[in-house]
Amino acid sequence: MTQTEVPIDVELRGLYKAHYRFQFLSAGFQLGLFALVEKEPGLAVREIAARLDLKEQPTRILLLGCTVFGLLHKDGEGYHTTPLSKPLTANFDEAPASNIPWEQHGIYRAMAWFCESLKEDTNLGLRREIPGTAPTLYGRLAENPELETTFHTMMSSVSRLVGAELGEKLDLSGCGHLLDIGGGTAINAANLADRWPDLRITIADLPSVATAANEKIGKLGLADRVRAVSLDAFHDEFPTGCDGVLFAHFLEIWSSERIQELLAKAARALPPGGRIYVVTPRQDDDGTGPERAAMLSAYFHTIASGEGMVYTGAEYEQWFRAVGFEPTGRLPLGADTVVITGRKA
Repeated sequence: MTQTEVPIDVELRGLYKAHYRFQFLSAGFQLGLFALVEKEPGLAVREIAARLDLKEQPTRILLLGCTVFGLLHKDGEGYHTTPLSKPLTANFDEAPASNIPWEQHGIYRAMAWFCESLKEDTNLGLRREIPGTAPTLYGRLAENPELETTFHTMMSSVSRLVGAELGEKLDLSGCGHLLDIGGGTAINAANLADRWPDLRITIADLPSVATAANEKIGKLGLADRVRAVSLDAFHDEFPTGCDGVLFAHFLEIWSSERIQELLAKAARALPPGGRIYVVTPRQDDDGTGPERAAMLSAYFHTIASGEGMVYTGAEYEQWFRAVGFEPTGRLPLGADTVVITGRKA
């Protein structure tokens, strides 16, 4: 064994004990420990206990775990943040901080049903742990307003990061009118409209989302070029008159059969030469990674819809050809997102 190799038992322990790591992270974040220590570095146990309104022994347990896992550094009797915890001390509505409440309240307990969800081929995690009657997460969020707020805070932070890079890198020079399916509250649309001042964009989403999107579009001063319309992507035909269709972080939620239905609708809505753009998490064509593809696939199957996963670029290109699109390329965004592009024959 070389010096850099980790013993197998240690590596395995890191996997089967990972829940402890997360709970120390989540508790420290939720209790405001990291923000407190960043603001007042060098506080001792009793001082931290008093500030957090905890008894001394629970505080010692929390500090022990956060120190062991590199979230805090102890110098003498005082505690300090580390590079690992510093991003969690401010900007709580932005990633990475915005991810922690969603992981704790929306995902953690539900993912305990992963194995059963695989066996039953449905999202048992959602059905067992998130109250409501809707068959998918997105319907149940409306039945749980506090959780819905947590989800949208997390998603907005993720969308802002991807949306900024999408606006910067995606070439829409040949597109005059873009249809943004499931475009949410105009985060991608705003970035693309800013980058391409002659581009018109129609966002198509559920009624409540379209209303919120139009309010935001008005505040941004984009109402002359961007608008949102109500559409149920699975039951309605897509509006015509566009020469490009964008699916951003939407298709991977669903089964391959549903994805092909949606791509066929896009093909019917577009004229010859029309463009299609699919923004999705990346899975390597050989099915070996990256890590985020595995995690998101488990989440989609256990909680979100019970039918989706992160698919390979080769699969999307195969589906493109089946409905009349010729694949034209793959544009990487960040470390694990890709835009798969095509042109209608």
